[in-house]
Amino acid sequence: MLSGGAHTFKVNGILGLLCRKHFPRLVEYAGVTEPAYTFDHYAAVPDAEDRAGRVFSNKVVRVKQELWVSAQYIVFIAHS
Repeated sequence: MLSGGAHTFKVNGILGLLCRKHFPRLVEYAGVTEPAYTFDHYAAVPDAEDRAGRVFSNKVVRVKQELWVSAQYIVFIAHS
């Protein structure tokens, strides 16, 4: 049983896992090839189609969408 306001998950942890899962490696950003360490770097990389046939405009949109879906799923389970 959860007390009021208790959280059983850490959003930062989920975000970190999604960033690692979709890490685009080296990107060309502002004329320089460098590792993708910021969301601006993720936004510069086009997304590829996944197994479900989903394609997002860039990696940042994919990470945000999967974060939203993960958070909804976890909250649903926690309150069931």
